[in-house]
Order: sequence, then structure tokens, then C-alpha cells
Amino acid sequence: MESVEQQAVLIVADISGYTQFMVSHKGALSHAQAVISELIRAIIKQVEIPLEVSKLEGDAVFLYAVKGEGAATWDEVRRQVGTKLLSFFDVFADKIAELSGSNMCQCDACTHIDKLRLKLIVHSGQALFYTIGRFQELSGVDVILVHRLLKNSVESDQYILMTEAGYRDVMFSGQIEVTESQETYENIGPVKTYLYVPPGDETLYLEIQRAHHYDSTWYKVKNLALKMLHIVLAQLGLRKVPEYRHLPGI
Repeated sequence: MESVEQQAVLIVADISGYTQFMVSHKGALSHAQAVISELIRAIIKQVEIPLEVSKLEGDAVFLYAVKGEGAATWDEVRRQVGTKLLSFFDVFADKIAELSGSNMCQCDACTHIDKLRLKLIVHSGQALFYTIGRFQELSGVDVILVHRLLKNSVESDQYILMTEAGYRDVMFSGQIEVTESQETYENIGPVKTYLYVPPGDETLYLEIQRAHHYDSTWYKVKNLALKMLHIVLAQLGLRKVPEYRHLPGI
């Protein structure tokens, strides 16, 4: 097992509002899984260098960007990461609008698609990168912290929550309004945070649906075929139902 310690920006993109719902409505699990998979796929499609996907964690994606050695190079990385973070909200909203606008199913999962939201956790620090077989894993105190921050006191269900180090290592194009706060965790202590809540509500999904005609026959057939495919793959044992645990034991 080879390992190396590097400075990195650590990001967790988490779909909020669905884990408990899936547990409570197991009858709609196959459709819920199809929806989550499409949302995760939409986020992953936006990932490109300098961002890398570390792993999928059920209804979340763990991402990172290794800090460069040159100051000029790192400033460009900071700008790229900031741009990507904001773009995640755009693609997420677009996919929500598509899936809800083309939906013809009345199961509990499908009728609650527009209730889903995206939260992004950002921290910067040391991570131990190690390889086991074909897989690269990240570990360390800072990796634990970025996952701990998923449990926080933020009342909004869609936001970017950044530690002081994370806020310093991300550069956003233009001004964004952030609120300073603090979270406290056992064995870690107080953590200064910066919160950004993007504008928009459920009317945004309706506007996107109208603009892209997501209620057309083409999108309705596509949506139906997607759900049928997930059911068939699950029945054949070719697709496992994911576990939503966010790194147990943390």
C-alpha cells in the first residue's frame, strides 16, 4: 500500500432531504434510487481537473482538489473550484426540473423530487492519499472534519458551508454573500464557518421546466424508460441498492 500526504481542498456534495424519505418509503425505493443516481450523475459530469472524485457515498459525492506548489497556479485552481461549486447548483436544479417535469409516476418518491436540495461542505487541509488495489482513498483528521460538518446547525437545506480554511482556498467570481458562524464537534472543538445560501425556490424549477419543455413526450418517455431500467437491473442483481451511511463510525 503506497501513501502520500498532500494539502487539498476537500468537498462533500450531499443531496439533502432524501435519505430519511427513502428509508420511510421502501416501496418506492427503485424509483428513488433512479432519481438519486441521475442527480449524482449530473454533478459528476461537471467534475473536471482540478477537481477529482474520491468516492461516491450513497447520496453524496466526495471530491478533492490537490493544492499546487506555485502561487499563480493555485490562484487559478481556487477560481476553478469556486466556479464549479456554484455550477453544481445550476446543474442540480436543471436535473430536478427535468425529472419532476417529465414525471408520470404517482409513487411517494417521484412526487417528492422537487423537495430535494443540494448542500456543499468545503474544507481545506492535509489528507493522506493511499492506494489499495485500483482504488485511491483519503484519510486523516481533515477528511473526518469535512464529513462531520454534514451534521451542523444550518437551518437552510441548500447551501455551501465552508470552514475558514476552505473559504480561504476557494475564489468565487463576483461577490457572494456569506454569513460567519461556528460549529462545535467532540474531539475537534469549535470550527469557524462561512455559509452561503444560493437564491431560488421551487418556482425556479417551474421556470426551467417551461424553458426546456421538460413536460414534452420525449422527456416523459425518457423518464419512464430510466425507471424501468433501474427496476430490471435490480431484479437481475446487476445494480445494488446503495447504503446511505456517510462513513459510519465518524
